Amino acid sequence: MGRGEDTTAAHRWINKEFSSDVPPAKRAFAAALQELCRHLAPAKSSGQPAKAPTQAEAARHVNCSESSLSRFLSGQYVPRPESVEHIYKKACTDAGGEDRLSISLDELLELRERAEAERCHSCVELKTDMESLNKQLQEAQADRAGLQEAVAAGAAEVEALRREVAELRAAVAKLTAAKAGLQARLVARAASAPLPVPRRRGDRQRSNEKRDVAAARQVARRAGELHNGGSQATALTLLRHTTDVLSPMEVASLFRQLREHQQDKLADNLLYIYGRDRQDHDVLRVALELHEQGAPKDAGTLLQAAVE
Repeated sequence: MGRGEDTTAAHRWINKEFSSDVPPAKRAFAAALQELCRHLAPAKSSGQPAKAPTQAEAARHVNCSESSLSRFLSGQYVPRPESVEHIYKKACTDAGGEDRLSISLDELLELRERAEAERCHSCVELKTDMESLNKQLQEAQADRAGLQEAVAAGAAEVEALRREVAELRAAVAKLTAAKAGLQARLVARAASAPLPVPRRRGDRQRSNEKRDVAAARQVARRAGELHNGGSQATALTLLRHTTDVLSPMEVASLFRQLREHQQDKLADNLLYIYGRDRQDHDVLRVALELHEQGAPKDAGTLLQAAVE
């Protein structure tokens, strides 16, 4: 085996094969580095007999790791400009002058710039994927912020409804207590009072109507305020609970007050609910009161709701 063959075998580590993802500019730069490395002779620089270095010896000679030198020569990584200059100067010294090299330092640095500026196909795809993922992340963050705002708004609305329901329950409790107290006073007064002188039916009817209308007017006014303020469900809940503690005459007066306050929708809904949910005898008594108070249409609607 001749000396040239020995050199070729020793330099086998220089001949790196390029993978398919290494683009042209990086291949050209790596090939130029491979050619320079053929001139490296660490033994010659130290005064020893010249021989082709191994990859590890060449790496120590140019002050880099063996793995880094391998990546430089295979086009997987572009070294920094100062590293390129150092490799070039070592090769120039070991070769015996720049005229022995096939490329100048300026040309080598120009190849390096092109290689660094070039992007492989995989890099382009990765950048596109990264931009897409960033966009999706921003959209997801925006959606999350929107959901958090919606949850906060919903929690505030629920809390407001809870407070309103508590107020309504308190109002119903007060009405119940007032009704119970009134009934107790009436019973006590009836027990202790002398027998009344019979009055005409018209006088007694007007007295009852004044008392019934006062309670019904108060409830109708509060329900109307809630309905006009956007709390339709709350208004209807107040009316439903209130009818539980009112007499049939008072319930009929409540329907009439709702009509007078132009709360027809509330009146219609309450007629349907009362007719559907209450016992037949309650419905019949309220329907009779409605008829006597001049609201035969509402009386018919109430009875119709009871039989559906």
